[in-house]
Amino acid sequence: MKLCWLLPSDKSGGISPVALSCCQQAAKAGHETTMLLLAKPTWITSDDFLVASLGLHACVPETPTLLLQWLKNNPQDLVFFNSCSEFDPVIPYLPSTTKCVYVAHDAPPSAWRPGLEEEDNLEAMVAVSETVASKFRHLLKQPHKLSVICNGTAFPQKPDINVERQDDLIFLGGENLVKGSLDVLNLWKQLVKQEFKGKLHWFGNLAPEFKKKIENLPNSERIQVYGHVQRELIFSTAASAKVLLMLSHFEAFGMSTVEAMSMGCVPVAWDVDSGTKEIATPNTTGLFAPLGNTEALAKQVLYACENYQAFGAAVIERARSEFDEAVMWQGYESLIHQITKLKPIARSKQGQQPPAFKPPFRRFQLLPPALRSAIREFIGRSPILSYWLNDLHGW
Repeated sequence: MKLCWLLPSDKSGGISPVALSCCQQAAKAGHETTMLLLAKPTWITSDDFLVASLGLHACVPETPTLLLQWLKNNPQDLVFFNSCSEFDPVIPYLPSTTKCVYVAHDAPPSAWRPGLEEEDNLEAMVAVSETVASKFRHLLKQPHKLSVICNGTAFPQKPDINVERQDDLIFLGGENLVKGSLDVLNLWKQLVKQEFKGKLHWFGNLAPEFKKKIENLPNSERIQVYGHVQRELIFSTAASAKVLLMLSHFEAFGMSTVEAMSMGCVPVAWDVDSGTKEIATPNTTGLFAPLGNTEALAKQVLYACENYQAFGAAVIERARSEFDEAVMWQGYESLIHQITKLKPIARSKQGQQPPAFKPPFRRFQLLPPALRSAIREFIGRSPILSYWLNDLHGW
């Protein structure tokens, strides 16, 4: 079969590594596979499948028309839509010879509403976790169209669990408030107060203003800031650390949790209803603290470091046995097999030309930048408030 994964770019967070794994597995299974990006690829290449691009940037009005033309010139048997708002409007205009699957990667309505609106024009929908599926399953007219297929990825060589590790922590959220960047600042102060002697490896983009906040922390010389780096460096750092600080106020799935666990890091997270709980089991393959309770969080970090041998092997086994890309592919392969048996859908606008793309209107964006920044920081400073407002995507 000709299978095509559509996504905005290869910089799209956890989406692009997952799409890459899907394409690798599809090609390995003998399918003629394509990854089509809106933007030009920056790092994804392959000898096993086609990596193509429309060479556009975000919000280009002609995108739906150009995608439809590309699919006309390059007919596909099955297309997977992956969080690209510029591509989504094409769904009702596709020919019945092309089957469509909409993949919801996040919990806010903006991540699944386009699929919900086009339910009649889709053969299937996929949610990357039960956490995501629970947000809209009850709104579907045909709930049987929805499958939950947890994300998976390819892992480097398994680390030697017998090698002694330092009491090092890793955080992958940059300065993202929803990922818990301000919580890490507070946690570090609490850890220093409790005489923690380890290091913190801080990954992700940081503005100069936020770097200054880190530099002003006590014992900041033990905090190593990396910025945006290749995944290989994150894997190698995780292989010698003990704890992943997974302090997102909400996490739809948590690919970074899986990747860090695969290298032996114990996730320490806020105890909230999110995708992290689908990956790490409390007190077995992860430790949790009440949301917003920094003292309790510090205790869990120290406990993980002091009792690392009780967790290390289990977290590696959990990640590599349940979230390997081959395990994920089993779910997609089963879905593809089911879809091939379905009768073609006569789509509602088949044969017509799609209108120009218009970016979604968000009232929050009307506020002055300085005010938006102040509101973000106010919400981000309260993990509880941030958790309850997680569906307001774009704040």
